[in-house]
Order: sequence, then structure tokens, then C-alpha cells
Amino acid sequence: MHIPDGVLETKTWLASWAGSAGMLAYAARHVRRGVEDGRLVLMSVLAALLFALQMLNFPVAGGTSGHFAGGAVAAIVLGPWPAVLVMSTVLVIQAFVFADGGVAALGANIWNLGVVAPFVGWWVFAAFARLGRGRASRVTGAFVAAWLATVAAALAAGIEIWASGRAPFALVMGSMGFWHALIGIGEGAVTAGLVGYLLAVRPDLLAAEAASSEPVSRRALAGFAAAALAAAGVSFLASSRPDGLEHVAERIGFLPPKGVPTSFAGSPIPDYVVPGVANETLAGILAGVVGLVVAGLVGHALVKAARLRRAS
Repeated sequence: MHIPDGVLETKTWLASWAGSAGMLAYAARHVRRGVEDGRLVLMSVLAALLFALQMLNFPVAGGTSGHFAGGAVAAIVLGPWPAVLVMSTVLVIQAFVFADGGVAALGANIWNLGVVAPFVGWWVFAAFARLGRGRASRVTGAFVAAWLATVAAALAAGIEIWASGRAPFALVMGSMGFWHALIGIGEGAVTAGLVGYLLAVRPDLLAAEAASSEPVSRRALAGFAAAALAAAGVSFLASSRPDGLEHVAERIGFLPPKGVPTSFAGSPIPDYVVPGVANETLAGILAGVVGLVVAGLVGHALVKAARLRRAS
């Protein structure tokens, strides 16, 4: 659901940048003041895991595909404001290192996937948690939260496309909503599985269950890191079908005009394939590993900056 450059009008992507910048500034302030050091480290490890999981496109009906986004699970594990920073970190890395999504459109992508999705996911999951404290209620809540977060992010993208004059409102909203309602089933299933697993083995890692003074164990962090590496290792199994946004763009006709750059031209690993590696499977796996390293380094830098600002 990464919008490329050439789709949104200037007024639309500028407005999206303004909204995203404001939310990021507040999220950074909230995290610096209210998140314990152990959970800061968890943020960086979760960013790497979500990056890896987003590489795994799965086939959907009608010749399209979807990929796990992770906004809801990030909010469920970390809380909504840390999730905004984690998702934004992943999106920035994808745009500048892998040419996934536009640079001008990055503000819109952050708004849709890094703000709308986490907050919708958090509100829905929190509502289910209030209805019942049992494991079944919260696993169901995780599924519904992720499904609604996917649909809400898609509809936010649809509004931006419509506001740019690229498609009629009813057509783009109906198409984006329909296809991402199907994609959201996969998002919900993965999220429910992750949350169910954490509830069984480490419920303290969930934001609603975590004690603010309780550190996150190295074993738990290592488990997330191992899962991220495993996801990157099987990235070659991802579906090659167009994702939901690309599919809708082809059907409705709001593809970027020919000759207009759609992504960052200086990306070192465009399309998640390491240049110069003849074996396509190996090139994809290496791209995933590089992405994990970059996400880890960026996350570490953000953690260090937050600690320094807190100490000053």
C-alpha cells in the first residue's frame, strides 16, 4: 500500500507531510519522556521484524497480493505512539534504501500506515480487551483490530488519491476498501497469531500488560530478532502479483504518468534485489538481511538519541 510519487498532487502530499510531521514530533516527545529503556530496545527489534514481515507478499483473489503491514501489532505490543515511530522508521528505510514508495508521497505513506493503522488497531484492540480479559477475547480483538487497521489505511490512501483528482470518490474508495478487506484477512490472521503466541508465553510484552518498570529480557529480544531473520530468509517465497494499491491503480487508471520518477533514484537496493547478484533468490535474501541490519542500526541510533535527550 505504498503510494509512489506521481500519484498525489502537490497540495495533497504537502498536507500529508504536515500532518505526519506533527504526529512524529509528538510521538518522539512521548517516547523520550514515557518509555522505559528496555522497551526502547524492543522498539528497534520490532522495527526489524516488521520490515522482514512486510517483504512476505501473499496471494489474494483476482490476481492481486497483499503484504503484512504491522501497524496494529506494533501498537498492541508497544502502544500507539511508539508504534508511530517504529512504522515510520520502516517506511523511511523502504523508501530510501529499497525504492518502495515515493519520497514526496512518504508523508502520505507515514500517515496511512504509520499513524492511521496503529491508532485504529490500538483503539479496536483496547475495546476488545475491556470487553473481556480472556485470551480468546484478546486474540479475536487482535484479528479485528488488524483487519480494520488495514481497511482504514487503505481508505485513507483512497481519500488522498481522490483529493488529488486521480479517481472518482466512490470508485476509488469502493475498490480500495474491497481489495484491502480481503488483504486484511491475512493481516488479521498473522496479527492474531503473534498476539496469541505472546499471550501464551510472554504476555508482559504487550503494551496493555507491561509493567513500566519491568525490563524486556534479552531472551525475548533475541526471539524477535531470530523471527526477523527467518522472515528475511524466506522472502523469496513472496508472491510476485501486484499488491492491492497497484491492482486498483491498474483497474481505475491512476498509475503515475510515464517518465515521472516514482521513487528515490538513489536507492542502493531497488525492488528488494541486491544488484550484481546473479541468483535472484539469493539477491532477495541478501536484500532482506541488509534491510534487517539497516533497521537495527537506525533503531539503535534512535534508542541512543532518546537516552541522551532523556539524560540531558
